[in-house]
Amino acid sequence: MKKLAICIPSYNRAKLLNRLLNSIPKIDDIVVSICDDGSNDNTIQIVKNHQSRLSINYTYQKNRGRAAALRKSILNIDAQFFMIMDSDDYFEKNGVDLIYKFVNSNPSINFFVFPTRIIKNFKSKVISLSGIPQTNYISLRSDYKIKEDLHEVIHHKLLFDVLYEDPKNIRRIPTSYLWFKASELTKCLPIDCLPVKVKEYFDDGMSANLLPLKVKYPEYMVLKYKTAIRSKEYKSLIYRLKNTILFYRYSFHNKTLKLLQFKDIPFLIIGYIYGFLDFLRIKIFFKNN
Repeated sequence: MKKLAICIPSYNRAKLLNRLLNSIPKIDDIVVSICDDGSNDNTIQIVKNHQSRLSINYTYQKNRGRAAALRKSILNIDAQFFMIMDSDDYFEKNGVDLIYKFVNSNPSINFFVFPTRIIKNFKSKVISLSGIPQTNYISLRSDYKIKEDLHEVIHHKLLFDVLYEDPKNIRRIPTSYLWFKASELTKCLPIDCLPVKVKEYFDDGMSANLLPLKVKYPEYMVLKYKTAIRSKEYKSLIYRLKNTILFYRYSFHNKTLKLLQFKDIPFLIIGYIYGFLDFLRIKIFFKNN
């Protein structure tokens, strides 16, 4: 069994996938799992160009969406620890080496979180985890106010405990759903080091068109926020109230809007209003959706 698996769902991002694969060093203890979600560009040729240097497991499937592609990239590989990279991400120069070093030097830890560099609108920002102790993942996001993308590395047993079933017709499931579910089972170890990967946002990427996807596929948004509001592992009242509103907001889209407890009535109303406004925003700003 390899030490690290890098799981990559990809769709028509050959040029960016090539950049990502170039950023992965040749280490015998690392395997790359790519699920091609029905690309019609030269993705397969890009993969072939790297197979002499990297251990790559490549799978092609009919286009079903990122959720199914990610799940298949995970199930098609065997390793002790897993990490997820979108095809428009890439590793910093020594990023993989740092991950490999910290995973090997902390054998009792099954959930790591590493800092990242975010590039958006041509501006770069480093997300630091300095001074944060081992903690619950939701507490990391709420009590320590870390909002941006991080890089999670998780033990295979823990990942398979929280991995969603075949999503069938659900094309998008937030990756954070996995980390929120993992937070119910264990703490994570934030690593104080240089950023290990770069997360770059593009105008044609999924993040730029996220609202219509959230509204169309709300089921796991509801489950994510339900996990957050039931958790006792974080202190932030503001974050808890925000999660409660988001739970009702996406319950509205999921057609499962139901009051959990009497004191939630104002949050249900606010969530309902946000849900209604989502439809207006999509109609105005996302005319092609």
